[in-house]
Amino acid sequence: MRNTRRLAPTIAIAALLFAAAACGGGDDGDGDSGAKPTASAQAVSPDAFKPGPDSGWKNNGVSVDAAKLDCTAPGGQPARGVTDTEIKVGGLISQSSTSGPVNTGMDVGAKVRFSRANDEGGVNGRKVTYIGTRDDGSDAARTLTQAESLAADGVFAAVPAVVRTGNFLDSFCKSGTPYFGWGVAAPYCDSAIGFGVTGCLVAEADSPALTTTWAMAASGILGGSAGKSVAFVGVDIDSAKNGINLAAKGVKEAGFSVPYSKNPVPASGLTDPTALVGDLMRSDKGAPPDLIVTIVDFAPALKLIDALRAAGYQGKILTPLGYDPRLAGLKDLDGTYTLIQWAPAESGSAADDQLKADFARYAPDQAIGLTAMAGYWTADFFVDALKKTGRDLTLANLLKTLNGGGYSYHVPGAVGETQWPVNHSTSAPCASVVQLTGGKYEQTVKLACTPLFPNN
Repeated sequence: MRNTRRLAPTIAIAALLFAAAACGGGDDGDGDSGAKPTASAQAVSPDAFKPGPDSGWKNNGVSVDAAKLDCTAPGGQPARGVTDTEIKVGGLISQSSTSGPVNTGMDVGAKVRFSRANDEGGVNGRKVTYIGTRDDGSDAARTLTQAESLAADGVFAAVPAVVRTGNFLDSFCKSGTPYFGWGVAAPYCDSAIGFGVTGCLVAEADSPALTTTWAMAASGILGGSAGKSVAFVGVDIDSAKNGINLAAKGVKEAGFSVPYSKNPVPASGLTDPTALVGDLMRSDKGAPPDLIVTIVDFAPALKLIDALRAAGYQGKILTPLGYDPRLAGLKDLDGTYTLIQWAPAESGSAADDQLKADFARYAPDQAIGLTAMAGYWTADFFVDALKKTGRDLTLANLLKTLNGGGYSYHVPGAVGETQWPVNHSTSAPCASVVQLTGGKYEQTVKLACTPLFPNN
């Protein structure tokens, strides 16, 4: 597909990550969730899914008892990796796979943010020392050994920790190593020491809250829900099936019809999209839906988009993978929409202008795509938590700050608010939408949030 062969290995992980973020599910975690909807069953008006401010969202009775989370009593030394002048951190990232490089630039993004913090005098008088990144090769067994290796090197925290498999919780709990990252693995849900920059993204089917961001995105793209239909296409794995169901439920609550919500794309890839396209084109009472949401990996998404257009589809297409400067000239994606969990770098906000200036200064050759931004904002989240904890930095004090009930992380105009501890068990109800038009990304929905709604 022209130049996509070169791009696919670089971008594929973004599809994987956003599929997890949007769909829920993942490796099973241990222990009981402390998150339970405490509000009674309530009717949800479509107005509730309209974009609101990027902070201050209401939880509507969805709460988390931090004492019931996993790993409430982590082991290890209380201030390991902390001296009078230094805070030692390291990354645990899936940077390679059998198909080539993945998560490109995520470690660079983190180092960029730490570099600015250090040049500004450090965090509460200490410099952040980034000792490097452990690459697990997208292999579950290696994830565990690399987590153990990172802990053995005496880091205070793992930043970023973003891997395909989630079997690092036990190791980090035993060593008392808190971890921050893009919450795409099970240890980011219901763990007292795990903090996703946009919350827990792999909740199970009984997640305490509805997925509201897809409804918000669909409303922005279609100009409302009245008389509009949305179809969901996912990968044929159990976790994605759970997530598609949650997303479709939220979209229905917002007033859309959902004539198609299935997972027909094999995990190994999509060989022939003909039958799938035929089903989609007839799904809405013999007609195509107004919007098709494709939550699949990069290569099958492009194949499906091309086939839909060849079949004459005139509706809208929303993906979780189309935002990256290296994709801007790709004609296959022209006209498509992408849901992003934070604001695009082109947002014009002061924070995003600072982000671009930081990359220009510290990593001028790094493309500012989804994964690089994920690393940068994860590091920013960690720095914010350190600042609010103060000079007396221990694991217990850090967790008291984050899980004590009064902490939130928010970057106005750039990253929607997370509220803790509730976002240990649900994702932040915030997102933005961009459309690729003529080689440029234009905001369709500026970064916004909706209230949380119990999954009654």
